[in-house]
Amino acid sequence: MNEKKTADEINQWFSTYGVITSERILGTYQIVLPQSELLAAVKSPFSFYHQLIQVPLKNVLNGIILQQANDYHVYAQKIFIDYLLSGESGKPPEAQGAHTRESIEEERKQLVIIGEEFHQKQTAHDSLIANSQSVLIKIAKEWKVIMESAIRLTSTTLKNNNLDIKRSVIRRAVTHALVFCDLTSPQIENDKYAFVNKMNQVLRLNLSEQLKEQIAHNLSDLINFTINFNSKISSFFERADELTQNALSYRTLFYEAILRVTELIKLLPEYKIDPIQDEANRESLHFDKTIGEKRTK
Repeated sequence: MNEKKTADEINQWFSTYGVITSERILGTYQIVLPQSELLAAVKSPFSFYHQLIQVPLKNVLNGIILQQANDYHVYAQKIFIDYLLSGESGKPPEAQGAHTRESIEEERKQLVIIGEEFHQKQTAHDSLIANSQSVLIKIAKEWKVIMESAIRLTSTTLKNNNLDIKRSVIRRAVTHALVFCDLTSPQIENDKYAFVNKMNQVLRLNLSEQLKEQIAHNLSDLINFTINFNSKISSFFERADELTQNALSYRTLFYEAILRVTELIKLLPEYKIDPIQDEANRESLHFDKTIGEKRTK
């Protein structure tokens, strides 16, 4: 999977649709973050929470692109329906415009074929949402159990060292570290207390090296689980990336079909598209057709 490409595509879309979608996705996994850290949590590339929402965000993005492609498809179908209902297509071969009518019929047949293929991609998208959501919910539940265990063990360790810190504060410290500690960095191996030090930005304790070692041990399962998270869902990323390209392709195909058919209809001597009906048909097409495309700076 090209994680950088995926992140770039989502970040471009994210700037338009904001944090609210990410907050709702996290809520699906019963994860609630402080508003003060929510934005950093979902935008920081090495944050666990950022990683957790990538596939669902990608699914949302794909759903938007597929809906746009579908809107183009429906509009193209309406063009053909109005054309067929007019009786223009039933004119005899010797009538003026025969060659154009043949070209329009070929476009109609091609649209049917492309439409059937497109519906298969819509089904694949729905399947990916269901499968990935099921796995992610299971992973999130497992992660929460491990996190609560780490918090409990850390609380006990601190109490044994005469440091009575509320679990709610420890939880906030762990959350802070999960947001701001880059566990993917190669330098992490040379700083075994990096996660603990990030936690201590919230705890504000004078921790000895021995106490840091104990806390790091308490957190080891949580840290390892977080580090290995992406490997558990990499196949979903790959499928989502493939669907993005498919969705973009069909959106373009339907759009180009509309342009071709419209130009062909203009060549007919007698039939013209009804501007009032066409305006009604275009109601669903008022959207940003560049969503999902990589933009150059």
